Amino acid sequence: MIKLIWYFFSISLISLVLINNPNSSNTISQNKIFTFNSNQLFIQKIIFINVILFILCTVLYSVYIVI
Repeated sequence: MIKLIWYFFSISLISLVLINNPNSSNTISQNKIFTFNSNQLFIQKIIFINVILFILCTVLYSVYIVI
């Protein structure tokens, strides 16, 4: 179960970082999607929370494997 949550956080973290990248050259312009700085700040907060939860899941999974 922890591994499934760990996978979810890892995929969501990668996706959010790719969305938030200002130098990406995707066909969809991120400037059209996220026009306000507050939206970018909100995504950065979500990325930070995802990183913390990813690390927490990693620690819990490693402790679970040892036991």
